[in-house]
Amino acid sequence: MCLLIPAGSKANHPDNVVYAGGKVWVGWQNITAKDGLDNKPSTVGEYATSGKLVKSWSLGGPTAGTGCHTDGMREDPVTHLVWVMCNEDGNPRLYTIDPASSTATQITLPKTPHGGGFDDIQFLNGMAFIDASNPTLNSAGANVFPALYKITISGSTASLTPVLKGGATGTTLNPPVSSITMPLTDPDSMMIDPQGDLVLDGQADQQLLFIHNAGTAGQTVKVLPVGTPLDDTVWPTSSKGCMIIADNASGVFTVCSDLWVTSTPLTAAPNDSTIISFVGTVSLGSGQVTPIVVGMSNPHGMAFLPQ
Repeated sequence: MCLLIPAGSKANHPDNVVYAGGKVWVGWQNITAKDGLDNKPSTVGEYATSGKLVKSWSLGGPTAGTGCHTDGMREDPVTHLVWVMCNEDGNPRLYTIDPASSTATQITLPKTPHGGGFDDIQFLNGMAFIDASNPTLNSAGANVFPALYKITISGSTASLTPVLKGGATGTTLNPPVSSITMPLTDPDSMMIDPQGDLVLDGQADQQLLFIHNAGTAGQTVKVLPVGTPLDDTVWPTSSKGCMIIADNASGVFTVCSDLWVTSTPLTAAPNDSTIISFVGTVSLGSGQVTPIVVGMSNPHGMAFLPQ
């Protein structure tokens, strides 16, 4: 394990990591409130694969109601703009970044019906998805609101179309196939698996949801209970390469190997749950998570750099 990008006084507490366009993008949360109400900024940095800073952007703050606690971040494969979501617990803010520009563009989001914020962003089959985090639960502890949306941007304004509600039912990923409830009280990270399905992490609910034909009339959902809260999950795209891992308590690290298994996902287990933090593999047959990298204080975001 090697330190790629150390934290500093102006960019610290890394969360989201993206490898796109030959560059490594890191969202630094700094010390900011998860609802943005402290009016403080986060920092987004674009880096060479050597860890050298290419460019950085400050998002949010300092006026009232403008804070940014960055979380989800992805590159739009069509426009090559980088989308950055802030404030997963409430008062969400969305920005797009043109790597050639020195400023970010804020996108106006509609009022969140679930009362919380938005967490991650993912692009699939010409559509963009965001998940609704920190929902207000009813007296029975259930989420009755949409947990996943399609998002469309027109100019600088976003519109949302519900895709999946909390409390919906799916089927188990593995035989014997049976119906299973998806509470979705804590939608978190999203990723794309090798089969092209959208995979949504229900962190506190300890489930991975495999959504086939997401956002279409033919959408189906299979569920894998994993028995522990997880954060980012990534499938290696080649046997040789480096996992890029953001340790929220320190900096951004790489773990390199020529023995990655492309069909086996790797996942981050953060320390703000009920377990000791680690990065491990997920068995898609049993849901068992096996640690393979230990020693980080609080791993969160991950990306894969093929070699």
